Amino acid sequence: MSNSLSTAVENLVAAKQQFNSISGLPPAAQQIKTDSSGIISSLVPVVQTMQREIGGFVQTAIPELNEIETMVSGKSPLPDIKTKIATVVGEANTLKPLVQEATDKINSAMSQVLGYFNELAAIESDLTSQMTTLQGQLGNAKGEEEATKKKYYYLLALGPFGLIGLSVALALYMKWKSDVNDYESQISSLNNKINSIKAMKAASQLMGSDFQLVVTKISGVKNSVEFVTNDVLKISSDLNSGTALLIIDIMVKAAITEVTTLGIDAS
Repeated sequence: MSNSLSTAVENLVAAKQQFNSISGLPPAAQQIKTDSSGIISSLVPVVQTMQREIGGFVQTAIPELNEIETMVSGKSPLPDIKTKIATVVGEANTLKPLVQEATDKINSAMSQVLGYFNELAAIESDLTSQMTTLQGQLGNAKGEEEATKKKYYYLLALGPFGLIGLSVALALYMKWKSDVNDYESQISSLNNKINSIKAMKAASQLMGSDFQLVVTKISGVKNSVEFVTNDVLKISSDLNSGTALLIIDIMVKAAITEVTTLGIDAS
């Protein structure tokens, strides 16, 4: 299904791949890319393991609950019904720590990754500050280059009278020309890094959105597990307290619906 947990995870992985494709980053941003990617990659098997366990539970629990519903409606011996529901309770209880662990890991990972993303703004600000400084230095160097160039041509025009300062003027002109080239090269390189950071920020926003959707889906799975566990525990408790089988039958039907919902939420 297009809105399933599996699709949400696939979208997150695709966003991570787009994020990883950005090149030309400064070292700090490259480290953020590496760390964020590693964290997300480590989460995929956690989610998949949870999905497999829940899928196995759903495949087992629905037939068991259907059998219990048949036993209740057929007024089978109460001890037999209790034994059957106790089995489902035990199976449901095994899911809770598994889902809680996945939830904790997902939430912790998202906090880490979003923290990394927030650092991108500081990196961009630092690069922009460097760009401002370099542009000022370039402007100064161009002014000096133009001045020494004019002086060199002036001395050249003097002929023999300008020979004494000609070599010095030429050296200064070549020095400032070299500085201009160097500053322009640095600015070009820095501009590429700034553009890469901007692309990285845009990609991180997409990945953050996809990450949030996975978190939301996992939260939905956790809630469904809680509902299922509470339902089967209530059935077990009411069987022990002597609740009428007609009421138990309704509760079992509700539990079947909750387990089915859980299977959909975890798919």
